[in-house]
Amino acid sequence: MRLAQPYWLALAAFAVLPLIRHRLRGRVAWPSLVGFRGGGWSPWAWASWLPAALQGAAIAALAVAMARPQTVGGTVRIATQGVAIVVAMDQSSSMSAVDFPADGGLRRISRLEAARETFARFVAGRPDDQIGLATFANYPELPWPPTLDHRSLIEAADAVRPARPGDDGTNIGDAVAWSLEALRRSTSSRKVIILLTDGNNAPAVPDPLDPTRAAELARDLGVTLHTIAVGREGGVVHGVDGSGRPAVAEREGPNLELLQRMADATGGRSFRATDADALDDVFRAIDALEKSEIREEVRTRYDERFAPWAAAAVGLLALDRLLTCGRLRRLP
Repeated sequence: MRLAQPYWLALAAFAVLPLIRHRLRGRVAWPSLVGFRGGGWSPWAWASWLPAALQGAAIAALAVAMARPQTVGGTVRIATQGVAIVVAMDQSSSMSAVDFPADGGLRRISRLEAARETFARFVAGRPDDQIGLATFANYPELPWPPTLDHRSLIEAADAVRPARPGDDGTNIGDAVAWSLEALRRSTSSRKVIILLTDGNNAPAVPDPLDPTRAAELARDLGVTLHTIAVGREGGVVHGVDGSGRPAVAEREGPNLELLQRMADATGGRSFRATDADALDDVFRAIDALEKSEIREEVRTRYDERFAPWAAAAVGLLALDRLLTCGRLRRLP
């Protein structure tokens, strides 16, 4: 048992005031006791002090309640994270290319599907880190800010789909800016952005942020930027044609030089992945680079016990009112 605010116990000193007031209460002068004889003895005649005692006890009980008595309810272990991470995932239409061998080449999946699956495994391996997800095509979005609710985060990643034709594009600079804004609210000591894209910077919006400038902002804010280029430099596979053969659409591949410059500016690393297994290896390498420094704090949890004392104070005052309005009523 402890008192959270023990200084309120000083209020108990006022508990004697009702008794003093009762003692000093004025008496009515009466010239003779004739006429009072033979009235019989009544216990109520000796209980005139009771209301004052109830009032004093109520003040004392209120003082204890205000001091907030507490009992130990247990201990709570709190882990503080050393790393906050935002993964900025490209969702432009080229990410739907079904050209990523998976499971040792046994199946082929789209780049976006490979990114979602690898992201889920990466998140599952870092249970004590705050991780968020940003997506981008022509416009960046933040489906989930950095959080420890990894189950909901993975569900949000599973819902990511390729951009619609009207929203298509690759706005790398603004994607990094949105990720920086999400990390700004985090109190973690180390902050990291993992940028995953399969294309060159090609936004179709007015005044987009230059990717190089975005990397400089990350550096100035102390945020490390790792970049991952996915896909091949040549054409991309968008499914199969009428004969069942892969249909190839020529499109510019990732700008490896730009991604390298962005990573170098922040002290990060640039990676390349052309299949699902390689993408797994990249995220494992980043996982090894960004090891969390977990600091665990043990805090004692206290349960409040002021309610019975407060209830006692109210009950004593209520009893005082009942008595003074009944058999112990006094004339002015």
